[in-house]
Amino acid sequence: MVEVTVRVPEDIKDIIAETSETIYVEALKEVARKRTSNIQRRLKELRIKNAAYEKKYGKSYTEFSQNVPDTLKGHDDWIEWSYLIKVADELAYKIEKLKLLLGK
Repeated sequence: MVEVTVRVPEDIKDIIAETSETIYVEALKEVARKRTSNIQRRLKELRIKNAAYEKKYGKSYTEFSQNVPDTLKGHDDWIEWSYLIKVADELAYKIEKLKLLLGK
């Protein structure tokens, strides 16, 4: 388990001093819901770009990366496509972690 320290302005210290842990858990869940929504939106954008590359080359990233065209454009596309696959995988992983926090 990880301990989290929350710093608040002196003016509201008394207001939250009597608050139970439940409110903090609910606050974390709300942050997780919003973060999940934002990440899902970004992941959708990356998947659209991935589909565009698949359509352009008529193959998946894995197939393409095994036989990258020997052109400047082919190399540039491979670098960009590699990056978007990596970022999409990282975002999907973050979503799974956030779902654990949300109990899904």
